[in-house]
Amino acid sequence: MSVFRDSHHAAEVLGGFFRQESVDDDKMFAGSGMVIAYDIRDPDVRLVLDARKKPEPGSAYDLYVNDANAPAPLVEITMDAETFDKLYRGEAQAMMLMMSGKAKAKGDITAAMRMLPAMARVIPHYKKYRETH
Repeated sequence: MSVFRDSHHAAEVLGGFFRQESVDDDKMFAGSGMVIAYDIRDPDVRLVLDARKKPEPGSAYDLYVNDANAPAPLVEITMDAETFDKLYRGEAQAMMLMMSGKAKAKGDITAAMRMLPAMARVIPHYKKYRETH
């Protein structure tokens, strides 16, 4: 069984988390100038984070959830929902997931790698968010 009930639940929880990060205190993505897509499977949800705009209070980046009009990503990362959840809980490392094939990336992989330290800083935020969602 997946960590999410269905695609709607995954979109609600993950979209909510990234929206909260954008509004509250983004430590991951704001100001990077990047567009990253997460294609999550089982259940399916597509998240596109667009940090090309200048961060402003209450909106550090734009988020698209299952939106066909989302901008083309610089890098696209694909994994199942359980793997995504483990990654953001700090229970799995991105490099190991890539090497094992549990996560796949296409596009500018080097740019995505530069985001790893920032991603690690949001792990406590995700853990706390998931406790109530």
